[in-house]
Amino acid sequence: MEFYYVKRFDEDLDFLWERFKKKLEEAGFLLIGERIPVAITETENGIIADYHLLFICHSELVEELVKIDPNIGALFPCTGFGYRTEEGNYLGVTLPSVAWKIAGEKVVEIMKPMEEKIKRIIDSL
Repeated sequence: MEFYYVKRFDEDLDFLWERFKKKLEEAGFLLIGERIPVAITETENGIIADYHLLFICHSELVEELVKIDPNIGALFPCTGFGYRTEEGNYLGVTLPSVAWKIAGEKVVEIMKPMEEKIKRIIDSL
């Protein structure tokens, strides 16, 4: 089972990244941080460039999850990511329904609608 959702694009990564952030904010998500930690790195499968990270939260979900467990902050935020390869540009998101299973099924169920919303945003780009 994969712990992420990722989609390949032909459009420029910087253009996609800005549209991704705008659509997330329009959908009520909070963007609480952004980093580009790797400019260029070489792997067995080729070069990865401009690796972006976006830390995403939703205040209504945080409130609901804190009621279940006040230590839920250890799992926040969700992470969006983007990068370039020789094959194209990619945007993705961590899937809380997989990565957060350690917090219990109730948490997973609460996170699924948010996860699906972010996947739809990526697909709409």
